[in-house]
Amino acid sequence: MKSKMRLKRGNPRVSSFLKIMMICFALGIGLCGCADPTEAESFKTFEEGVVREQVQVKIPGMKGSRQLLYLSDLHLITENDQIAPEQQEEVHNRKGFFSHNGMTAEDAWPKWAEYLEHSKSDALLFGADMVDFASESNLACLKRGLEQLQTPWTYVRADHDLEPYFLKGVSKKECLAYHEEISPWEDVMTMEFEEFLIVGWNNSTEQLSEAGLEKMKELFSVGKPIILLTHVPIQSLVDDSLEKASRDAWNDRALLWGEDCDRQPNDVTREFLNMIYAEDTPVCQILCGHLHFSWDGHVTEKVKQHVFSAAYEGYVGVVTVSGK
Repeated sequence: MKSKMRLKRGNPRVSSFLKIMMICFALGIGLCGCADPTEAESFKTFEEGVVREQVQVKIPGMKGSRQLLYLSDLHLITENDQIAPEQQEEVHNRKGFFSHNGMTAEDAWPKWAEYLEHSKSDALLFGADMVDFASESNLACLKRGLEQLQTPWTYVRADHDLEPYFLKGVSKKECLAYHEEISPWEDVMTMEFEEFLIVGWNNSTEQLSEAGLEKMKELFSVGKPIILLTHVPIQSLVDDSLEKASRDAWNDRALLWGEDCDRQPNDVTREFLNMIYAEDTPVCQILCGHLHFSWDGHVTEKVKQHVFSAAYEGYVGVVTVSGK
C-alpha cells in the first residue's frame, strides 16, 4: 500500500517550493522551462484577428443556453511528396491564397485548436473543407489539432476533405481510410442535447444516400428541434438573395442545393429537402459554409439559415442556443 505524503504546517522548504510554483504558474512558466514569449505573442496576434460571427437560435421553452462554435473552409495545406509534380506550383499558390495576416492555414490550425478549446463551448462544429485536399499529410496535421480538443466535436466532410485533388497515385478509398483514423464515418452525424439535436449531413457535396435519408427520417421523428449542420447551403423558398450573392461571388454559379442550382437534387435528396421545407419540419436552423462569405436569412418562413465565412480568413461562428 502506498503511504500518503503529509505536509507539515510551517515547513520552510515546502512553503518556498509552493511559492515558487505559484509564481511560475502566475507568470506562465513551467517547471521544465520557460514559456516561449514568441509563441504567446503569436497566439495573441492570432486571437486579435479572429472575427466572431454571432448567430442566435431560439428553442421555445428552453431554459438556460448552450454555446456552439462553428468552423469551416480552413483549406489546410501541407506540401508533401503525394502531390503530383505538375501540380506543385498550383498547390504552392493555393497555400499562399489560403493565408491570413501572413499566416498559412497550416500554421493557423494549432492556434485555432487552442482558441476553440479555450472557448469553453458546449460543442464544436466543423462544417467541412478543413483541408484543401485529402493527402495523408494534410489529414495527419488536422488530426493532431483535433486530438488536442477535450470539447465534444463533430465534423461533416465535403469534397475537399475527401478527394485526392492534386495528388498522384492516391485513391479515394485511401482518402476515406485516412478519415477513419480521425473519426468514424457515417452518412448522418448526430449530437444530442437535452433540448435539441444537431444533425450533420456528411459529405453534402454529394447526393444524400438512401441510408442517410432513412436516418434523417428517424431523427426527424424524435420530437426535438433540429439544428442542421451541412457544408453546402440550401436554396431558399423565401427569396433569391442567397442565389444572387453566390452568382456574384462565384462567376454566375449558385453553389447551393436546389432547382437550377449548382447542386441538382436527385429523388432521394429532393425528398430530404422537402422534409426541411415542410410546415411541420423539426429543423429550426441550418448552419453551413462553402461560399466563403457570410449570409443570414430564411429557407422558409420557419427555417433560418446562416452561411459562415471562411476560417482561412479568420472567421469563426458563435452560435448561442436559448429560449430567449
